[in-house]
Amino acid sequence: MITHNSLKIIPVFSGEKSETDFLQFPQRIYKKEELMQSVSEEQAQISGQHPLSPTYTFQAFNGYQEGQMVIRGALIKPHHLEDYYLGYFEAVDDVTVMIQFIQTLSEKVRDKNVQRIIGPVQGSFWLGYRMKVKGFERAPFTSEPHNPSYYPKLWQAAGFKEVEHYTSNFYRSIPPQYESKKLAKRYQLFVEKGYRFVSPKPEDWPTVSLEVFKLLRVLYKDFPLYQEVTAEQFSQIFADLKQVIDFSMVKLAYKDQQLVGFLITLPDYGNLIYQKMNLLNLAKIIYKKWRAKRYIILYLGVDSKHLGLGLAMSYPVFKQVKQRKAEVVAALIHENTVTNRYVTEMQEDSHAYSLWMLELK
Repeated sequence: MITHNSLKIIPVFSGEKSETDFLQFPQRIYKKEELMQSVSEEQAQISGQHPLSPTYTFQAFNGYQEGQMVIRGALIKPHHLEDYYLGYFEAVDDVTVMIQFIQTLSEKVRDKNVQRIIGPVQGSFWLGYRMKVKGFERAPFTSEPHNPSYYPKLWQAAGFKEVEHYTSNFYRSIPPQYESKKLAKRYQLFVEKGYRFVSPKPEDWPTVSLEVFKLLRVLYKDFPLYQEVTAEQFSQIFADLKQVIDFSMVKLAYKDQQLVGFLITLPDYGNLIYQKMNLLNLAKIIYKKWRAKRYIILYLGVDSKHLGLGLAMSYPVFKQVKQRKAEVVAALIHENTVTNRYVTEMQEDSHAYSLWMLELK
């Protein structure tokens, strides 16, 4: 137990009351429709049973004030880095509490000659990172980092600075009379060059997902916080994705029998997939899967030898979205990425996110 002024900070251990407090605390912070918590993931992290647990050390902490929990977070030390991550952070709107909490955690890692704390990172690049800094007016979409609007203020007060920036672009439903000649021309050009554009079948996903992984690890290796994982770890992390993907909205591009591009979308389930899977919620998921009013572009990647393919792959999705009268979100794009500028004439709004860093002196 660590007592820092009026804040009492204790480590969290699997199977103890501290774990129960850690898991229940987000319910006090968020409205029901905004809670994006995966309890099973957090339990696996605390117990060290997550597929990525062998790649880092993980220790969660609870902060109490006058017997009431007011803040939580986890210090994560990736084996491949000298830095620490701060993840699974939640807190009440109190700058003093935040400063005391971060000071205590900083003292712990200073003893290990660590220079920086980076966050929010939920353990790994593959599990979720980034803090929302703009776009609090609407409920979060599936996979979106979501937090109260006062979190940036807390992190800034504790000495963190923004170091990376990302956006999610919202596109309105496409009017029946609208046609993108640019997309259609680009698609036809690649078809004439011998490229194949296909949507995989669900039964092919185990094989196809590994093809995507092989290309993805090459394309994403220079992204901030990228971490190598094995094919087995990748398959375990994304095993449940198969149940919620509409495969007709997944597009793969092949040239000479080799995967050279992918575009993976997901129906927007809001926070439904994070809730308990009773019969009612399962029925809602099935309905949304086939009657989605909005789709999330989760992953878009193109081999560097096939420039321009991204627009071509987008065209079949563009036509399907138009037919279904649905909206689209291009999610979590780094500010320097070219896909941040696709079909700008149809864009109606954007959300912004940041990655933060604390330099330890």
